[in-house]
Amino acid sequence: MATAQINKSKEEMRHKQRLEFIDAHCHMDMLSEEELDNAYARGVTALIVNGVDTNSNMAVLDSLTRNGIFAALGVHPEKAIGMDDKELKYNIDLIRANARSITAIGEVGLDYTFTKNDNEKERQKSVFGQFIDLAIELDKPVSVHSREAMDDTLDILERKGIKRAHLHFFEGDSKHAKRVEELGFMLSIPPLYSAKRLKAMEGISIKNIMAETDSPTAGMHFYDIDKSVMLIAKAKGMDFESCAVEISDNTKRFFNIGLHNLIRRV
Repeated sequence: MATAQINKSKEEMRHKQRLEFIDAHCHMDMLSEEELDNAYARGVTALIVNGVDTNSNMAVLDSLTRNGIFAALGVHPEKAIGMDDKELKYNIDLIRANARSITAIGEVGLDYTFTKNDNEKERQKSVFGQFIDLAIELDKPVSVHSREAMDDTLDILERKGIKRAHLHFFEGDSKHAKRVEELGFMLSIPPLYSAKRLKAMEGISIKNIMAETDSPTAGMHFYDIDKSVMLIAKAKGMDFESCAVEISDNTKRFFNIGLHNLIRRV
């Protein structure tokens, strides 16, 4: 019995290696060659790596020498509160100067768990708005962080008129998910079980869903992306393989990732 289970596990791993997984949102912290090798060996073909401040944005740009890495540069809402206008302008100018090399603007957005008063909320909104304007100017998608601020986040995105927005580590309810779909935006699902997220996914099209790890958040790794796909497949009543193909296609389309950019596997 034990041997049969081992053989089944090996076959499942070989099957997953034949599929293609793209992590729609992750960070620099574990971008070592060992971590990348582990991820690529398990079928990951691309990572969208997000900056959150000046130092991480520079590091993300440096990482572009590695295969399968796609850059998103921005200022996280937590960092936006304490960042002065001079440093903010530096990051905006950095993005403009490297517009041809980057795939998206992000990580940007709103997070009211970090705000102590209305002034700090307004600072987050101002910075978020500037990055949305930049994304529109450069014709880039925007990768959005929203925590305890989903209504304000969607209101700002809609008012600004941006066409390509991605709500990462989606924390909204079914109503918010439906609004994401109606606006033509995307949401992405981390490899962490949430009954609220499963219910939210049930009411929208698979075409509006991507998978992410947000690694190293909560101890996740790039190769945990298959767990995200499993959760999406469960919510949508799909088999794992069909769901993986749909999610990969969605992510390539949203981030405009061509086949020539991906990791090649033999």
